[in-house]
Amino acid sequence: MATVRRVVAPNPGPYTGPGTNTWVLGDDPIKVVIDPGPNDDGHLAGIQRALGGAVLGAVLVTHSHADHLELAERLAAGDRARVARFPELADGDVVRIGNLNLTALHTPGHAPDHLAFWMAEDRVLFSGDLVLGRGSSMVTYPEGDVAAYLRSLERVAELEPRLLFPGHLDPVTDPPAKIAEYREHRLARERQIMDEVQEGPGSAEDLTRRVYVREVGESEPLLRAAEMTLRAHLRKLVDEGRVTEEDGRYEVTAG
Repeated sequence: MATVRRVVAPNPGPYTGPGTNTWVLGDDPIKVVIDPGPNDDGHLAGIQRALGGAVLGAVLVTHSHADHLELAERLAAGDRARVARFPELADGDVVRIGNLNLTALHTPGHAPDHLAFWMAEDRVLFSGDLVLGRGSSMVTYPEGDVAAYLRSLERVAELEPRLLFPGHLDPVTDPPAKIAEYREHRLARERQIMDEVQEGPGSAEDLTRRVYVREVGESEPLLRAAEMTLRAHLRKLVDEGRVTEEDGRYEVTAG
């Protein structure tokens, strides 16, 4: 297996954990960086130390959220390396740098432009924010797509990876269990929302309080974040014809 080094960006927070993981992979004389992270001088210096004087052959980005993308052009400039992300990298494209072969997989759901990078020889997946090392990934309205997210989970499960290197937190050493956990979490939340709509119609704000207040309390910032998740689930249920929306109120589809 190619050497993989992690550099954690200094951007800890409720949505980033200890910070964004930047992955430096390959062996001298040429290496690849996945998710260069936020534009921070100290983080840039840390990546350069991890490169150890090797030539930077490419900077790959899983998706365009700033905590993954922001440093890309600045990092690449020193070696005039290629910066590659969706849609320049399409589903199935293979990036060949030195002895490395990384296949781009379009895995939308968390973000519409999300890619994961698959090293087939080693059965290793760089999963970005599709699957994290702990907790759950954000799938929030309007860019989050729950149906697409579930399809993306199914797709990477079929690869049977032996190891995941996520965008945040620690590597996942039991990918089948973790992917199954993520799928069940989304489906359980969907059942919870559907049950609440069946109890009685309501606006997204009403339903958020009915579904989430026991989990997050009365904190308005937390409830606003929860509402964006709930809206993403409601969009899936409406698209499937299970729920209807009229004048901002959601109810179970008649018949």
